[in-house]
Amino acid sequence: MNASFKVGRLFDINIRVHILFLLFIAWRVIQAGSEWPAVAIFLAVLFGIVLLHEFGHCFGARSVGGHAENILMWPLGGLAYAHAPMTPWAQFVTVACGPLVNLAFCVISGAIVLSQTHAYELILLNPFRGIFLPPAGISWVGYVWVLYQVNLLLLAFNILPIYPLDGGQLFQCVLWPFVGLQQAMRIACQLGLVGCVGLGLWGLSGSGGSMLLFIAIFGGFTCWQRLQMLKYGMVADERIKNAPYRKYKPRRKGFLSRIFERRPKPSATDFKNPNPGGWERKVQEEADLAAELDRILKKVHERGLNSLSYVERQTLQRATRERQKRERDFDQQTRV
Repeated sequence: MNASFKVGRLFDINIRVHILFLLFIAWRVIQAGSEWPAVAIFLAVLFGIVLLHEFGHCFGARSVGGHAENILMWPLGGLAYAHAPMTPWAQFVTVACGPLVNLAFCVISGAIVLSQTHAYELILLNPFRGIFLPPAGISWVGYVWVLYQVNLLLLAFNILPIYPLDGGQLFQCVLWPFVGLQQAMRIACQLGLVGCVGLGLWGLSGSGGSMLLFIAIFGGFTCWQRLQMLKYGMVADERIKNAPYRKYKPRRKGFLSRIFERRPKPSATDFKNPNPGGWERKVQEEADLAAELDRILKKVHERGLNSLSYVERQTLQRATRERQKRERDFDQQTRV
């Protein structure tokens, strides 16, 4: 987040732009020469699509009980600071919602191009061949075609099984239930290192451009960083009994089960407590969370903050946010 500035806030998410991103845009526009209007439009479309892609990650994290507060736009794309529970399904949904945005735009823009031109060859291009800009004076369909190409390229690139791209993270989530989080992350990062070497060679060959080389360096560093976290035990699976902040979600019964189920007659106590056991369960969850926080704080006091695992850090941050929320609610009530 260093060297970035806030440009807006939408859906309680701060949108920040890195200063290098502005320098990158200026360099591309100057390099375009007389064709700078078409390049500027293309960069604006790219910025909007990448931003919507990152919003997809944020909304995906929120849908599974996580939170998202910041999006950073920088020369290598976008970064959504979305935090979801460390479980396979929660992480899978958070990661998958980004490419789903590009898939939706591909379907919509491709359908528009087909309905207006009936030229099937326009939507069967190799996504890694490059973006073809429409010539000057072309109708609005040409810009829809550019929208389709940009989304197709981003979709195809992001689903490559190269960590930390979305495809590599989805591959990790698929392996997670079978081999565990640590082994799944290790395999995904090792495969990611191989993929980053391939991207780097592609970028050095001249056909992929310098951007691929920078992405390869960033991805390789991220994979190495994750492997070091695994080495020092900083990654833990959250799927443990009595997880501190896992909400209780009763399994919904099927339609036939609800019809043929013999329901007991309501008693007087049912009207007094329509959800028997709910209060006791909530009290027990709060007690478990308090005990877990005491253990984490004791560990910090004895070994330092760096000794905490990822799950322990998330638990401590969640408890801090809930405490701040209660304090804000109390202040609002006292003001009223």
